[in-house]
Amino acid sequence: MRVWFALAAGAVFATSALAQSQEQTYGFNAIARDDLAAAEARLSAQRAAEPREPSVLLNLAYIYARTGRVDQATALYKQVMASENVLMTTGGRQQLWSHDIAQRGMSRTAALASR
Repeated sequence: MRVWFALAAGAVFATSALAQSQEQTYGFNAIARDDLAAAEARLSAQRAAEPREPSVLLNLAYIYARTGRVDQATALYKQVMASENVLMTTGGRQQLWSHDIAQRGMSRTAALASR
């Protein structure tokens, strides 16, 4: 399973060194502090190492949407949709499929764009 963060899902539940490492790797700590610039820098670097990792793409799309870059966010959500559908664990320990998360993100982003 993969760990990710999205505002609607809450915080990543960290109980192990692996989970804490994932929080840092996938930008959660910076997102939780609302330091989107730091999160974006971390995720952009991680994207170079893991260009197809849904945790990276979804969190980066979230940041793009929050900062008004709707087209870039949508492109990342579509990239997740075009990839393998993987089971992910949210902060509330809820398990969701990456395609479902991306679809929800695209819906929220479309709503932002229409305002």
